[in-house]
Amino acid sequence: MNGRWIQGLMAVSALSGIIWLGGLGWTLQDYFTGAAGSPAAPAPVAEETAPPIPDDGKFRVVALGDSLTRGAGDPDGKGYVGYMADELKTKAAEQDILVQNYGIDGLRTPELAASLTKPAVRAELKAADVIVVSIGGNDLFRSGETLGNLDPANISTLQEAYVDDLGGVLKELRTLNASAELFLIGLYNPFIARENTETTTKIVRDWNYRAAETAAAYPNTVLVPTLDLFQLKMQDYLALDQFHPNAEGYKLIGERVASLITWEEESE
Repeated sequence: MNGRWIQGLMAVSALSGIIWLGGLGWTLQDYFTGAAGSPAAPAPVAEETAPPIPDDGKFRVVALGDSLTRGAGDPDGKGYVGYMADELKTKAAEQDILVQNYGIDGLRTPELAASLTKPAVRAELKAADVIVVSIGGNDLFRSGETLGNLDPANISTLQEAYVDDLGGVLKELRTLNASAELFLIGLYNPFIARENTETTTKIVRDWNYRAAETAAAYPNTVLVPTLDLFQLKMQDYLALDQFHPNAEGYKLIGERVASLITWEEESE
């Protein structure tokens, strides 16, 4: 009785093995050859795009970057972008000027790079006559965290990461738009009234120098200095948070950027 039971069990096991091997064979055939009736492999997802912006004769400015671009600290929320636009409209009353502001509080350079993949942003950048970027303050100061570690090795690590990321951002911007005037807003030192003033000012100067070097590698791309605007009267130009500019501080930056922008007036 036991012998028959063992023989039956062996037969069932052998049959199961044959069925399993057959199923494996069909699975492998489907995987490598795409057998009829098997689900098709998913097609590659096309890159999302936005329709191109038509050339309507408007002078287009695109502003990218951190809270300075957004205008944090300005009671009216204009920031340097708003005052820059005011100055441009005064200088060219007949020119229709359109400004797109993509400023985001707390933005660092890697996050700015990621934002350049958005279809709407890319479309605006391709159509821009001027691109202005404020980025780097959060990479350096990190919500004040860096003030607790001003060791040169730490600053060097932050700076090298920033320069690498900035180079990638500028390269992408120039890939999207090779002809627009591109302005990178330099850093000022909001901590000049605190201790370690000489150290923090030197750090900001060196940081701006490396940023200017990086910008100079790309055509029609310049760093706009701001350290000198705030250096002598810092407390007159800072907001209540003692970090962002107030309205007067933003106005100084906006007017300086506007003074560097050029355009060709269309003939009637």
